[in-house]
Amino acid sequence: MSPQSARRKYGSVEDPTKSRRAVSPTPTAGDDDAGAAERVSFDFDPSRALRGESADDQGAGKRWFTLVVVGVLAVGVMMALTHAGYRLPKVTRTTTDIGSQGQAPSLIRADEVKISEHLAVEDDEKQHVARPSPIADVSPRAEDETPTAEDGQLPGEVIIPQLSFEATNFYHLRDGKPAQDYPWLKDVKLIEPHRETTLTVKKPRDAYDYRWRVFAGSAAEGELCAEAAGEEVIVVLTTLDENHVVLEEVDTDGTVVRRLQEMVMVKYVRREIRNLTDEEREELFDAMFTLWSVRVDGGNGKELYGDDYADIFAINRLHYKAASPYECDHFHDGLGFLTNHIVLTNTFEASLQTVNPKLTLPYWDFTIETSTAGTNGDGGYQSQTKTELFQESWFGTVDHTDDQVKDGRWAYTEIPKMKVNDPGAVEPDVYSKLRAPWNVNDRPYLTRGMGKMCDAEVDEWYPWPTCEMHYDLVTGYSDFYSWVWYSLYNPHGPVHIWIGGVLDCEETFGAIAELVGPSIAEDLALYSFIHRKNLFRDGIFSCVGSASVAQAPAEVLSSGQCGCQGYDLTQGDDYESIYYKMVDLDELIGNFDADVKRQVVAALCTTPMNDGDHLQASSSLDPSFWPTHPTMERLWMYSVLTRQITDFTWPDDDITVTKPDGTVEVESISLYGETCLGHRGSDVFPFGLLDSDTDGFEVKTGIKGMENGNTLTNRELLQAFDARSNSVSYVYDTFKWTHCETDGFDFNEAWNTGAEARTTSSSRQPSFKQGAPRAPMYNILEKKRAARAAKKATNLID
Repeated sequence: MSPQSARRKYGSVEDPTKSRRAVSPTPTAGDDDAGAAERVSFDFDPSRALRGESADDQGAGKRWFTLVVVGVLAVGVMMALTHAGYRLPKVTRTTTDIGSQGQAPSLIRADEVKISEHLAVEDDEKQHVARPSPIADVSPRAEDETPTAEDGQLPGEVIIPQLSFEATNFYHLRDGKPAQDYPWLKDVKLIEPHRETTLTVKKPRDAYDYRWRVFAGSAAEGELCAEAAGEEVIVVLTTLDENHVVLEEVDTDGTVVRRLQEMVMVKYVRREIRNLTDEEREELFDAMFTLWSVRVDGGNGKELYGDDYADIFAINRLHYKAASPYECDHFHDGLGFLTNHIVLTNTFEASLQTVNPKLTLPYWDFTIETSTAGTNGDGGYQSQTKTELFQESWFGTVDHTDDQVKDGRWAYTEIPKMKVNDPGAVEPDVYSKLRAPWNVNDRPYLTRGMGKMCDAEVDEWYPWPTCEMHYDLVTGYSDFYSWVWYSLYNPHGPVHIWIGGVLDCEETFGAIAELVGPSIAEDLALYSFIHRKNLFRDGIFSCVGSASVAQAPAEVLSSGQCGCQGYDLTQGDDYESIYYKMVDLDELIGNFDADVKRQVVAALCTTPMNDGDHLQASSSLDPSFWPTHPTMERLWMYSVLTRQITDFTWPDDDITVTKPDGTVEVESISLYGETCLGHRGSDVFPFGLLDSDTDGFEVKTGIKGMENGNTLTNRELLQAFDARSNSVSYVYDTFKWTHCETDGFDFNEAWNTGAEARTTSSSRQPSFKQGAPRAPMYNILEKKRAARAAKKATNLID
């Protein structure tokens, strides 16, 4: 959407006078929503209707006097008819009490059960932010009941049906009602903001007109945001959360015969990116690209889109500041991974909505690519494209001669270059670009390796996430600690590994193969994106000064400008200080002599192995980054909804555990230990990394009552993002993985296999061997480690 495009006004209404349909008023067993919250108001005087007056024209005293008189007369008539043997027709209605000012109260059904008091408003000290409180356990959503005629109905009797309506948009008609598994949406109509929604009277009656009013908030106190007439009207609502619809049925004299007040919920709905219409996906990509093309610093982004607009360079800078420090990674490799990326995603989405308020960020269910029923179920996903997301009209393709994106919207996206004396105190790479300091990549544009990893078989070692991986994640854990540690790697990490890749390292590992053989060299290549980063965080690998763009990575490394500074790797035993800090290196080449070990260490310190942009600290600059993390939030929400998770404990400290065999292990909050800010339960996002003055924006949590910034601890954020509470601005369309059923994984089973149904806990409490270098918990690394140990044991026995 261009900034000059006309925007639909707040609560606008279209086509309010569509013709009525002739429909029998008698309800049938198939009617939907018969149990919806409904009220009928009798706050009118029939005699005033005959005089052409409205209910609001009558004073309170006259109104009550008239009601009493009419009531007495009605009782007398009824008694006379009953005495004479007549029976009156039944009328099925419910009445609403009217306040002292003649106003209808905010609709709360008398029989409505509150699932939980999920938010408590704090005092001024907490800026009146909605904070989560304990959430009651809930069951899966039940189907709506269907009304039936009362027993004893006589022939000829007329039952007036309860007044009800439907609220639909295109997606509802195509896919069915979304978000049906959220307990607080049970029997509540869901309307999506800034999107045309059709309100339709169910079973309208001939010779009656229908009037609509929609209030943002309560009907008594809320702002009137839409008003229309007709059996079917189109509205566009813009206020999130509770809105109230007032629907009146009036006869030809203007008398209100039936009246309904019903609360509707306005939320954004996140859908799978391939499930968007072609038109909306184009709108999404156009709006996303605006964040890349319309700058704030040196541009007019805030003038065009308002103070809440933040361009990608500002948001990516926050991700970079979190992921690039030498002491630890504040966003990854620890318990903060889930909530950190939810808040970052919601910040991106909030900026996206300043450009086009209709949009929400979709999720990318990347198990579709590997499923039998998916788009590439025949195994074609192992090609250089893997998925339809990487086509020119979506996220763009890669020129495989230099691994840069050169077509589509994001063609030639430049990696930001740091300014001299930049106020943000951000450490760039050796080329003064916003890439990880350990990454010696001289490419000027967005880089994707697309499956390349130093000639190793990346799909074999880091397989693309599968239905089995996501099913195991959803059903395999009963505690937050274990769930997050597992979610980081096999179900998610390989997407970043595959898209980013490790480049320019074929010669490096070719030389290593000559020293230790091709099999061990390939095993070492699997650690290529781990070793260089860990050496940086151990204070061993670094760069000095800035290199010019004319200097190739090999020259920068061989000259010593980047490398393992201060170590003599040509002779002596300096190499040992590096050797024993590198994950599994001794297990792999421990049988070789010192000279070979020294040469291997030198190669890992002084020759190219460069991460593609998806696999390093500024990965959020790649647009394909953004739909990946809503996928993980959706999986977490499903684990909570199905009661798999019962232990939400988020510790602040590591726990040392002595195993039965005497081995000492550490259950840690991060790969970097308990001092890494961002992974403790009491830490507050964004952990002091963001200065609104120099960075130019504030984070947006998406939580009600918190428009800008964040004051919640990680534990409180986790509770606010609990799908059983109505705390955030969006829902996910479904918790269905039907494409996985062909492969034998029925996610619906999770409703019946929650932690309460288990006899034992399925959590595995991941831990690290005390004193040993820590590595990401990828299955392949653990399997290879176990295989080496078994082989070593066999050799000892032999």
